[in-house]
Amino acid sequence: MKSFFRIFIFVAATILFTSLGFSQILVGGKPVQFLWPTRKAPFPIPKPSYLDTSYTMTDTTKNSWLVVYQATTNPNGAGIVLMPGGGYRNLAGWPTEGLQGAAKLNSYGITVFILHYRFNPNGTTFQHPCEMWDAQRSVRWARAHAAQYGVDPNRLGVLGFSSGGHQASTVSTHYDAGLTDTTSPLWYPGLHDSVDLVSCKPAFQALVYPMTTMVQYVPGTTNTQFAYADGRTALLGSNPSQTLVDYMSNEKQVTPNTPRTWINWGTTDNLVNPLNSTVYRDSLTTKGVVVKTVPVNTSTHGYSTARLDSLATWLSQQGFLTPTAINPRNIRHAFSSSSVGSGKDLDALGRFSNQPHGFELKALPIKE
Repeated sequence: MKSFFRIFIFVAATILFTSLGFSQILVGGKPVQFLWPTRKAPFPIPKPSYLDTSYTMTDTTKNSWLVVYQATTNPNGAGIVLMPGGGYRNLAGWPTEGLQGAAKLNSYGITVFILHYRFNPNGTTFQHPCEMWDAQRSVRWARAHAAQYGVDPNRLGVLGFSSGGHQASTVSTHYDAGLTDTTSPLWYPGLHDSVDLVSCKPAFQALVYPMTTMVQYVPGTTNTQFAYADGRTALLGSNPSQTLVDYMSNEKQVTPNTPRTWINWGTTDNLVNPLNSTVYRDSLTTKGVVVKTVPVNTSTHGYSTARLDSLATWLSQQGFLTPTAINPRNIRHAFSSSSVGSGKDLDALGRFSNQPHGFELKALPIKE
């Protein structure tokens, strides 16, 4: 009877874990943590006609997920959601920018959540806003589970390479404090859960040879590519509206409350125009945001983790690597105490501004 009871409990537990979306899928020996464990990753409603949604909720090629590399050597409570690059066509940066970056950051006591976000390999799969939703949800998920991994929710930042840099700068300029109003046009359709109550504002952003803009040409010129053209097409389609272009050009979305920033780029980058970095830097500086720049005299794009030692030094100087007692209190917010309760109203993106943002998103075309 005891043996039967044990079998019954095991089977029941297995069914429960499966029904709750706890996956035993492994990547690199690490369990996959689906961002939406009880449903497919959200897509726009009405569903674009070109989008095949017949896949299962555990399909790792069509759903978004994280793998966690927890710091075991001198962990200090800092955490980073790492977003590899691939031009929104793939995640080619996973083994170098992702895995090698996680190993290097672990050596500094930083726990790393590598994000496998959705992308658009052939022009007929995922486009905006799916990628933005993935970036926002990844920060919410990591903050909601921070205590489980020994991470201080107030010291959780983002690091992005190339198109992952656009993802990181997107969540750093298009964030909220964790909303209960699920009718907001910024929110994905369908079922929501407790993770959605958690702020997706990063404590800091780190960008390496990033895409940041969707503007095609440098202002005042007629022939210099500004945005990375193929990445722009993969994300926004071949004929996006100007409103959508401006909305996803993150240099246009910076406010004084954008997280402090570290940027590393090649001064003659032969793939992503270095103006992506310098214009974003200038916008941050104009708004009074703390910025550390690390330009490198190279035309190579994709030199990966070569400058992460500099990032670790900056994070230490900013106080993010100082070990403290982890207290998961107030994880719904990632705002400074001087901002919270200061009488300023949050706009629809969770930014302290009198100008509302986000209400146009409902009308923005996914594909034109």
